[in-house]
Amino acid sequence: MKRYVAFFDLDRTLLDKYSPQLYYKYEIKYGKFSRWKYYKMGLFSIFYKMGFEIKDMEEITRNAAAEYAGQDAKEAFGFARQWFMEEGRYHIRNSMKKEIEFHKKNNAYLVIISASPDSIVKPVAEYLKFDNFICTKTIIKNGKITGEIGTYMYEENKVKEAKKLCQKYNFNMEDAYFYSDSISDLPLLKVVGHPICVSPDFRLRRIAKKNNWKIIRK
Repeated sequence: MKRYVAFFDLDRTLLDKYSPQLYYKYEIKYGKFSRWKYYKMGLFSIFYKMGFEIKDMEEITRNAAAEYAGQDAKEAFGFARQWFMEEGRYHIRNSMKKEIEFHKKNNAYLVIISASPDSIVKPVAEYLKFDNFICTKTIIKNGKITGEIGTYMYEENKVKEAKKLCQKYNFNMEDAYFYSDSISDLPLLKVVGHPICVSPDFRLRRIAKKNNWKIIRK
């Protein structure tokens, strides 16, 4: 039986880069994504670091998801797995590998919790042998991607889902760990017993220092 839960954000936390940007760039190599769309979606990364409000982030995410409408879901998810195995896995932070190993030795229940889509998050979770993942779901009908997404897993939505998971598996939030780089994850960082900031943005770094939270710089 697992003793406690450890949540990990994905983008710029487990990975040292923003995963959708890495994935879009990979798609360009195979002619699946235009350079113009890549540069347009690159604004996502800028907004992410600037800490835009949820309505801005969600709109950008939904616009990005619409680009995949009509694609075969099995093929799209397979291509995302191919990206991760060929390129994405080399962006896993060494510091996070050490933290993951620590928690596995201590019999923790490991969970990725991310705003990124399930096509990207799932192969990461499986590769790292995590127990579960919580992310933005791709809507699929009759084997095709609709271009729509489910609940955008950001800010307070992460808190709600983290609490649901803890209730389901009888974990205490007071015993939980959460690793993140972004001020947008402050709501969840504030409710776990062990908030840990990974190469945090300047606003989160300031809050972490004020609250004596652990900071992992690389």
